[in-house]
Amino acid sequence: MNTEALNTLKQVRAAAKNVTLQLTDNSLKKDERNLLEATLIQLNDIDDTIVNEVLQNMIDKINSSNTQLKQLIIKMKASSDKIAQFSKTIKAVSDTVGLLASLMKMAIAGGILGV
Repeated sequence: MNTEALNTLKQVRAAAKNVTLQLTDNSLKKDERNLLEATLIQLNDIDDTIVNEVLQNMIDKINSSNTQLKQLIIKMKASSDKIAQFSKTIKAVSDTVGLLASLMKMAIAGGILGV
């Protein structure tokens, strides 16, 4: 997560915490409570958007790196026997990385990961 996203997320979460605390005030009028509740919903939506964007960027970077790794595996297999033997190990890593990216994507789509 980049610094800007992290700082924004911290501010959004601090504001949401403050709004939640304000909602415990029993002296609030109905329109005040409604306004605070609407604010909390919007803050939560912003939080969700930031988290989901960061997760999607992470998946994209993992997939991109894994594509490059797969290209190196092809070159390793075509190389000398000494280097080619490492391609099996690197392929296992690549398969694991690909699985991680797929699982993260499915978890986001299913609402298990992210928000």
